[in-house]
Amino acid sequence: MTEDFNENNEKKIDWMETFVLNEHYGSPYAILMKIDEIVRAYAAADGFPASLSAIERRMEAFSRDLGRMVMRAVQKNLDADTVAEGSKWQGRAGVFPKRKGNPGFSHLLFGLEKFDPLMVEKHDPLANRDK
Repeated sequence: MTEDFNENNEKKIDWMETFVLNEHYGSPYAILMKIDEIVRAYAAADGFPASLSAIERRMEAFSRDLGRMVMRAVQKNLDADTVAEGSKWQGRAGVFPKRKGNPGFSHLLFGLEKFDPLMVEKHDPLANRDK
């Protein structure tokens, strides 16, 4: 005996909840990749080719989902402390010192300024536009 498949009986997958908000957000790479994923999903909402206008038509939802993702990244990094002695983040402040319980995730940027600027120029076509 076969069962009839009925889509209405299946639970719909919440893309934000399942694929975006369940990340650990322990690196700047993870955060940027999820921002890019949200941008690409909204840009392709009208089909391909993806477009900026597709995002603009959904600006309220786009902003809401981006805000939810950023808030999740903040929540996942509440335990980080760049000041407390013995913390694994001690001395590794990115942009600002951060204490446990305070919102922020700039500690994830620690060391990124040491990237080779020639690599940035090689991979960023706008890097030399003002020269």
